Amino acid sequence: MNTSLLKFLIITLLLAGSIGALMHSQFGGRSGRGKATSVEQEDLFLGDVAQADSLHQQLKKTDPAEKPSEFSALRFKQEEAIGRMEKGYKADSVFRLLTQTTGRNYNKMLGIVALQASDRQTQADAKEQLTDQIATLKTDIQSLETQLMLKQSSLESMRAIKAAQQ
Repeated sequence: MNTSLLKFLIITLLLAGSIGALMHSQFGGRSGRGKATSVEQEDLFLGDVAQADSLHQQLKKTDPAEKPSEFSALRFKQEEAIGRMEKGYKADSVFRLLTQTTGRNYNKMLGIVALQASDRQTQADAKEQLTDQIATLKTDIQSLETQLMLKQSSLESMRAIKAAQQ
């Protein structure tokens, strides 16, 4: 490599490092508007994410038609965790944005689970309705078969009477 290029790269690197160190000392490693993110806030956020994820899995497995109170309790806990994420943790703006976005995403997933649950209920209702219609059709078919047999019997009787008259 060319020595002048090497010198230029070293000087540029030192200059960029000194500017970065100056800015770090000026702002104290924080973003300009908010407070720094504490370990406590990060732990709370990670706990809320883990709880929201666990509750989301449980909600997907719980059928609201069979266990409505359990489904409702899980959904309430999920909404609490999402609410904490969406409000943020009064940290720096990047962390607050991350928590709010994560909260919104879990809120969307909660809506999807609710739609899937209502879909399952609608499908169960439709299946029950079809079963009832099939039972009604079977009864109607049996009734028609009985009427057909009676008419055939009546027709045979009329033929026999007509044959006896001739």
